[in-house]
Amino acid sequence: LIPLLVKNCSIPVISAGGVSGGKQLKNILELGACGVSIGTPFIATHEADVSLDYKQAIVDYGAKDIVVTDRISGSKCTIINTPYVQKIGLKANKLERFLFRNKWFKKYFKMFRWFRGTQMFKKSALEATYKTVWCAGPSLEGVHSIRHVSQVVADILKPFMTEGDSQ
Repeated sequence: LIPLLVKNCSIPVISAGGVSGGKQLKNILELGACGVSIGTPFIATHEADVSLDYKQAIVDYGAKDIVVTDRISGSKCTIINTPYVQKIGLKANKLERFLFRNKWFKKYFKMFRWFRGTQMFKKSALEATYKTVWCAGPSLEGVHSIRHVSQVVADILKPFMTEGDSQ
């Protein structure tokens, strides 16, 4: 997708998702992206203002545990397939699908669902709760411990450093 966007767009292309290390960053830049948006690896850092449970989930779960849902915010997003997520399901129910498709209700229901979903994410990210819904992408596969942001950045930039470069 990146080469296609670069070829057909006159604006810089920023890739999002899939980067937990320097190799992925290098590959994306070689495809023509001007930059990347990296999120998941930074959740499992000492500096992240989220619960220790969330940070540890980023370390403990793998790419196979990431699922896509439209149930939380009304828009598709990737989350960790926790027992609570398995309980509530990934798909919007019939009423929710009707409200998302109906031109009169769609705007207001999406706003309501987004607000509720955001509150749910915030609560499960900051507090101990059985309603564990953690946003993450498959790049958590490359996260093996809770580290400092500087360590994450250094590892991502490692393939770009030459001998003698200081960190």
